Amino acid sequence: MEYIKNSDYEYISNKYHDASKPFDGHARFIRRDEIFDINTGLNGDIIKENIIAEDSKISHLPHPIRKAKAFEYVLKNTRIACDARDIFPAINSIDRPLNSTVVSMWRKEVFGEIIPEIAQRQGFYEKMGIAAMWPDYDHSVPVWDRIFKLGFSGLLEESEKARKSMPLDEEQEAFFEGIKITYEAIISFIGRLESLALTTKGSEKMAKALGNIKNNPPKTFYEALLVDYIYFILSEHIEGLQVRSLCNFDRILYPYYANDLANEVSEEELRHDLAYFLLQFTAIGNYWNQPVFLGGCKKDESTEINDLSYVFLDVYDKMRIYNPKIQIKVADSTPVDFILKALDMIRHGNNSIVFVSDATIRQALINSGTTPDEARLCNIKGCYEYSVQSSMGCGMNYVNLVKPLEHILHKGCDSVTGEFAGLDAPDLADYDTFDKLFEEYKRHLAHICDYVMDTVNAYEDYLAYINPQSMLSATYPSCIKKGKDALCGGGVYNTSNIMFGFIGDIADSMSMIKKYVYEKKEITLQELVEMLDRNFEGSEIFRRNLLNDRDKYGNNKVLPDGIATDIVDFVVAKCTGRPNAKKRDGKWTLGFHVARMSYIQGAKTAASPNGRLKGEELSKNISASMGQCREGATAAILSATKIDATKFTSDACLDLALLPSAVKGSDGLEAMYGLLTTFIKRGGHAMHMNVFDAETLRDAQKNPEKYRDLQIRVCGWNVLWNNINKVEQDGFIRQAEGLI
Repeated sequence: MEYIKNSDYEYISNKYHDASKPFDGHARFIRRDEIFDINTGLNGDIIKENIIAEDSKISHLPHPIRKAKAFEYVLKNTRIACDARDIFPAINSIDRPLNSTVVSMWRKEVFGEIIPEIAQRQGFYEKMGIAAMWPDYDHSVPVWDRIFKLGFSGLLEESEKARKSMPLDEEQEAFFEGIKITYEAIISFIGRLESLALTTKGSEKMAKALGNIKNNPPKTFYEALLVDYIYFILSEHIEGLQVRSLCNFDRILYPYYANDLANEVSEEELRHDLAYFLLQFTAIGNYWNQPVFLGGCKKDESTEINDLSYVFLDVYDKMRIYNPKIQIKVADSTPVDFILKALDMIRHGNNSIVFVSDATIRQALINSGTTPDEARLCNIKGCYEYSVQSSMGCGMNYVNLVKPLEHILHKGCDSVTGEFAGLDAPDLADYDTFDKLFEEYKRHLAHICDYVMDTVNAYEDYLAYINPQSMLSATYPSCIKKGKDALCGGGVYNTSNIMFGFIGDIADSMSMIKKYVYEKKEITLQELVEMLDRNFEGSEIFRRNLLNDRDKYGNNKVLPDGIATDIVDFVVAKCTGRPNAKKRDGKWTLGFHVARMSYIQGAKTAASPNGRLKGEELSKNISASMGQCREGATAAILSATKIDATKFTSDACLDLALLPSAVKGSDGLEAMYGLLTTFIKRGGHAMHMNVFDAETLRDAQKNPEKYRDLQIRVCGWNVLWNNINKVEQDGFIRQAEGLI
């Protein structure tokens, strides 16, 4: 691997999982007691046992203090390592020890004793594939500017200063005490790492940097990388809150990079440091990938793209890695050659890149009430979501848009389980017009929305009780000013998100009902429902007609696109701006991200009128149903951008698949650029691309050893082809077969 010595690569690759064994792409948070010196700390299981024992002695204290004490215990006792083969330390307790101890205990208390009926509500909808809901404290981004400006000690000092300047109630006192314990533990832990590095031959550079960041903000590019890495590890893996962006990397770290160059640090050394930093996240191997974003605009609307932006892409590309994943904020001022460089990376197989429209997300945020500056400096996080700095968005509450259709065709019952879903529906004979059927669909969809939002509101009041966030809250000025946890209304904005999945399948299904039942009258609604209940058995020819019908979403057709936008406008009016949990004191917003629900909820969804069989995967994000994008990429863009992505403040990503033959040479690169600019100019939010053909994917399925480096963009992240199962591989092959 370029920039990384072979011996170093082997060492780093084994820090967080055993690289000699087949890598399970879904495994996360793996602890490796056996590779750490036992003299540096305790076995991880003993640490967990002791957390529970120590917590029992202070059970009378508020949760922020108890969790901070558990955090402190882990940092004092986890095994650590410094090694000449790496410029970043290794930390053993990356298996979220607090989540499996005190946080798990408090979660069981809430759902088992305080609101047991809410757990039943969650389970009822999840079992039938109607919606998936869970307490979400995993989509945060700290205020990175403050972390780099103040350092860990500066954040502590600022918190203590605010603590002394205001009258506090018991809850606020516990909030500040939790921050104090947490950040004193972090500073002490960095001292532990420094002491070990000082006695480790070849770790002098690390020891010096640790010695500075222990009590000061970072001064050099390497020190800034080290601060980023340490915050990430401690928050994501010990504090128990995912860090869903490593920051606006080029905007924030460029001053350190430029200053080092001015002080005669070679660019080669800086590239080396960056490569070792990036490799840490490849080694951790989070299935969803670790996000980092580039670009955006300065106050005068000039680009934030700079020399470091190009170096970042160049180093990443030459390393041939797929984690972390990269998001690029594209604006009018973004240099064309930078975009072309990123597109070129995608077409030769490095497709861990998503493009987001700076203009669209800024307008959406301003429409929701944020200031222009808040919108300009917003974070891109997770897969392609976005949020204002110092805000806390919770919830990936996934709603299956196809399920209400099942219910209205079966008198309110789920057609897979047969259970009553909660709302009566008329007899099929009562749907004498398509408009009546569509209105009944919306009535059932509205019921599901109410059910989901009411359920989530009931448990989001307890988020900070279950998992108080001292580490994150200290980075939010609003939390410090209010004396409130980020999960308990401390953010500037405190949103909850509801995600609607499978717009392609529901638009196509409704289109086929309208066309074949009500317009062409080739089949009655009763006959269609019976056919679906048989999973099209004995009706293969009619199913083939449905599949081959070109009146499908993703092909710039009036009928399905009109239904899709109608449904989008309906849920926007129903959900956006609605109050969320009382303690969070925020509002609901929505998006169209599906993650793995295409497979999970698809497996629980009956055959649908667009020709899809029972249990097959459902469409992704705002993309066409699998294999239905038959009029080319431009048509797919035209369909997707009929959805107004400025009406909501989450995501609406188009997954675009392109043939290798279509992107070859300079003309191919220009074609990719033209597609991207068309999407952005038409108000699209986010777009990522897969470049593949069916023949290659079929060969990769038969001969996996030949395609160890083949990457596939799944939904908002990348995986290696060999790390996904045959069912998912078959889906991508069908998608490739549908390309023209």
